[in-house]
Amino acid sequence: MITKKRILMAVQNETQLNHARKFEGLQVIDNVDLQVIKKVWANNKTPVVLTDKDVGRYKRISVFLLDPMYLTETYTFQKTNDVFCDKCREVGFEPGEYITGKKYNTAEERCILCELANLKGMNNDLSQYNRLVEKEVDCIIYESENFYVTSELGSLVPGFLMIVPKQHILSVAQFPKEILPEYRQVCEDVEYILKKAFGEKKIVSFFEHGSGPSGMSAHKKSIVHAHTHVVVGYPIQKKYLEMVQMKPIEDISVAAHTHYFSYQEGSNGQLVACYDSEVYVQRQFPRQVIAEQIGLAPGQYNWRNVAFSENIKASLYKIHTSLKLTARGRIYNRTKAFIEGYEKRDDFVKA
Repeated sequence: MITKKRILMAVQNETQLNHARKFEGLQVIDNVDLQVIKKVWANNKTPVVLTDKDVGRYKRISVFLLDPMYLTETYTFQKTNDVFCDKCREVGFEPGEYITGKKYNTAEERCILCELANLKGMNNDLSQYNRLVEKEVDCIIYESENFYVTSELGSLVPGFLMIVPKQHILSVAQFPKEILPEYRQVCEDVEYILKKAFGEKKIVSFFEHGSGPSGMSAHKKSIVHAHTHVVVGYPIQKKYLEMVQMKPIEDISVAAHTHYFSYQEGSNGQLVACYDSEVYVQRQFPRQVIAEQIGLAPGQYNWRNVAFSENIKASLYKIHTSLKLTARGRIYNRTKAFIEGYEKRDDFVKA
């Protein structure tokens, strides 16, 4: 969830304190110092302190006194963590992901975005692929020399796409300089396509959770292959950008050494980013923001939980109809295989 309340968590013993250190959205502090507390809040985290500290010193600070039942010494007992996280969210703040200490080499894992770049091993041209590929979400709407565009997995709303490099590159910040002009051109084309399909006056937003250069991840199922999310009509409000300390940036390559979150309104708009390791940007943060904006139930933001197939179908059908009417020149050449192939799918008439 998105943290809605600034709270000081007070725990009752060292066991609880050590357990709290295992959550990405919590930060243990030594003293009840207002400036320290404010700094933790500014980093989108919740401060945690032992109750033997003077927690009543600042009467205007909301204090959440943790009951012993919510954290135990049984660190590996997942239900304990679930109960604890549920309680934190009930109070109004996000404790974050549990830090297992494990690292996964994503180079050893299956990459579904590489599979799409290779048309899932199907011995067809792109038009035939779009006609025959089993899942609509795997249709490729747009293809250039080094990039392709497909639907967002678990599209929260219609008009939610992904720009993906064909090469297995880990983030936009790590793109070779020679493909950057093409990437910017693809962003402009995708913005044009979405505005034509969903409304000229709507804002098209681009955002990315960039991976670090090692390809190592704390989450086994992370997709560590660069993909820029693109959504029409749902810009992230300023208060949420400030929550994770987003700052203007001219060149995202300065963040190539680390994980980061970037955001841009319009393909030629101001790029903002957070690549400060002290700031907590939770997984799927912008999806959580959009989910809150449209009133989804908790957990529905997660693309692994809900497919939102109806939104994918609506997007593809609307984009296809629009492209048939408006695509010209470069955009037509790069979407022709989608225009011709998608309308021949067996499920096309059900759109």
